[in-house]
Amino acid sequence: KAGIESDFEGSGTTSRSVNFVATITCRVVEVLPNGNLVIEGYREVKINREKEYIALSGIVRPEDIGPDNTVLSTAVADARIEYSGSGVLSDRQGPGFLTRVLDLIWPF
Repeated sequence: KAGIESDFEGSGTTSRSVNFVATITCRVVEVLPNGNLVIEGYREVKINREKEYIALSGIVRPEDIGPDNTVLSTAVADARIEYSGSGVLSDRQGPGFLTRVLDLIWPF
C-alpha cells in the first residue's frame, strides 16, 4: 500500500497602486480605409537606478486629435498600454529564485 500526502498552508497579501500621468509621443503606423489612424509609441524613463517603460498602441479617429496635436488616452480605441520596470525595487516584487525553481520542478 502506498500513499502520498501533501499539506500546504500559507497566507499572503499583495497590493499595488499605480497612478501615472505621462505624455508619450506616438507615430502613425497605418491609415485604415475608414481614415482612422493606428498609432504606436514608447517611452523609457530612468530614475534612481530604476527603469520604467511605457508603451501605447491603438486606433485614433482624426477628429479626436486636438488642436495641439494631442489625444487623450480615453479616445484611443483598442488601447494597449503597457507599464513595466526594472531595477532594485521592481526586481524584488516577484518570487525568489528558489521559489521559481521549485515551481518548475514540483508545481503542486
